[in-house]
Amino acid sequence: MDHTLSTEETTRHHHLYPEQTATVQHVRQHKLSAEQAQEITSLFAILKDPTRVQVLYSLLHAPQQELCVSDIAHGLERDDTTISHQLRLLRTQRVVAMRKAGRVAYYRLIDDHIKVLLELALSHICEETHS
Repeated sequence: MDHTLSTEETTRHHHLYPEQTATVQHVRQHKLSAEQAQEITSLFAILKDPTRVQVLYSLLHAPQQELCVSDIAHGLERDDTTISHQLRLLRTQRVVAMRKAGRVAYYRLIDDHIKVLLELALSHICEETHS
């Protein structure tokens, strides 16, 4: 897709001054696609539930990089059903992965991107608190 914009087109449709044309072209060249924006929105939407964030934080600090539902539920003082439901949602959004060992399901963060995202979010809120 050609993102170039003639000065005439820019000023006619958007009431921009000629010196703004380069800025508008820059924004268009670096525009996030609608599909990428939707995927990012979905990722952040899955993180809007406090229980899910607590589950993820538990997994972030898991001794063996993974935990079973029961360990998470007991640690967070929640029931297994609630934790299983949250993990299912997180798995659907490709935030956590599961491995089965017999009848026990173990969950882990799917990759380092999620770990970094959680660490940055925590750092951000701690920074705001101390500002």
